[in-house]
Amino acid sequence: MKLMHETPTVFLVDPDPRFALVVDRIAAQMKINFKQFSTAEDFLAAYTSGTPGCIILEFRLLGISGIELQSRLATDPVGLPLIFATAAAELPFVVHVMQHGAISVLEKPVSELALWDAVQQAIARNQRVRRIDAKHSGVRKRLARLTQKERQVLELIVQGNANKTIARTLRLSIRTVETRRHHIFRKTGTQSVAELVRLVIQSESRDESS
Repeated sequence: MKLMHETPTVFLVDPDPRFALVVDRIAAQMKINFKQFSTAEDFLAAYTSGTPGCIILEFRLLGISGIELQSRLATDPVGLPLIFATAAAELPFVVHVMQHGAISVLEKPVSELALWDAVQQAIARNQRVRRIDAKHSGVRKRLARLTQKERQVLELIVQGNANKTIARTLRLSIRTVETRRHHIFRKTGTQSVAELVRLVIQSESRDESS
């Protein structure tokens, strides 16, 4: 992931030059970057996963549609929030994109105030997701240091098992369990079972409060 302080970019996927001027003006007022693409294909060719910002796009595009682009980006865990802006905001399309995570659907001609609010909300969401992902990435790296045998011991520790029980379950000597336990604490930077359990919970959760 790129650095958290990197300036966000508003990506406009829409060939409309007049609307591009509006979005560019708002981006300039917000002191963030602006890039326009006429097609989803052009955007996908240039986009790098993890880039901070948001996307404003039209439903109806030549080639890949706005809805299909939304579907493709859904697999990115830190993907950009989407704002749809269109003159053809038919109800079934609106319902579909909102159910799949769009920030909002704005009808052209778009109110600059509504667009400003939507972009602000999208940028805030993206920053929150990136912050959570960075936190969990650090946790996952600590756990990734463990060997497969240490992970087996870790799983049983987290379940609340004592060394004797772990040794019996894995058919190991107590001394071997104690050695692996020591390695687990050292590699994960934890000093107690409670800290270790908390670390594992954090690695499995996408909740910012964990």
